[in-house]
Amino acid sequence: MNVMRVDAGRGWNWIVEGWQLFARAPGIWIVLLLIYFGINMVLSLIPLVGGLAYLLLSPVLTGGILYGADAQARGETLEISHLFRGFQDQGRMGPLVMLGLINLAGYVLMGLVAMGFVVGGIATGVVLDNPGQGITPDMIEGLFGIGFMVLMLVELTLWAVIIMATFYAVPLVMLGQQDAWPAVQDSIAACWINMLPLLVLGLIGLGLAIIAAVPFGLGFLVLWPVMTCAMYASYREVFAEPTPVRVTLRK
Repeated sequence: MNVMRVDAGRGWNWIVEGWQLFARAPGIWIVLLLIYFGINMVLSLIPLVGGLAYLLLSPVLTGGILYGADAQARGETLEISHLFRGFQDQGRMGPLVMLGLINLAGYVLMGLVAMGFVVGGIATGVVLDNPGQGITPDMIEGLFGIGFMVLMLVELTLWAVIIMATFYAVPLVMLGQQDAWPAVQDSIAACWINMLPLLVLGLIGLGLAIIAAVPFGLGFLVLWPVMTCAMYASYREVFAEPTPVRVTLRK
C-alpha cells in the first residue's frame, strides 16, 4: 500500500478526530473498553498459558475494535459485537493471530538478548576477578556500567521496532486485507517516515494519561477509546484511504 508522509501537527488532529468518533457513541466505547480489559483480566488469571493467549488474541480483539471505528466512520452504528469481528472473519483471524506470534517473537528476542548480556557479564566478571589480571574493582564496576547502558540501548531499540511493527499492522490486516508479514513491513515503513507526527501523538497522549490518572484513573475510560480512534484516524490518513462520508438522500 502507498504510505503518505504527513506533517508533525497532524498528531494533534488525529486526537481531535479520535474524540469526534468517541463522542458519537461514548457509552458503547466505554463498554467495549470494559469488556476488552475484562477478557485480559480473565486471561491473566490462567497460569502459564494466560499470558500467551493474551499476546495471540490481543491483535484479534484490537482488530475488532478498529473495525468498529471504521464502521462508525462510515456512518454505521457502533456495536458491542464489533469487538469480536476478528473471530467471526476467518480470513482475518489467521493473520491477526500471526501478528500476535510476531509480537511474541519480538519480546522473546528481547529476553534472550538480556539473558545473553547477563551470562556474558557474569563470565566476564569471573575472568576479570583474577588477581593476576591487575584489574581493580572500580574498573570492573565501570565495565559493567557500560555494559548495562549498552543493554538498555539495545533493548529500547528492539522495543521501538516491535512497536513500529505492530502499530499499523493490525488495521492493515483487519481493514486493509493484508497478510501479517507485509503488514508488519508496511507498518515499520509508515512509522519511520511519520516519526514526528507519531511522536507528537505519543507525547500528547502521555500528557493526557497523566491527567486521566488523577481522578482514580477514571479518565482512562475516555482516553483509551479516544486514543484508539486517533490511531484509526492516523491509519486512514497515512495509508491514504479517503475518509468515508455518510450521504443522506432526501425524498
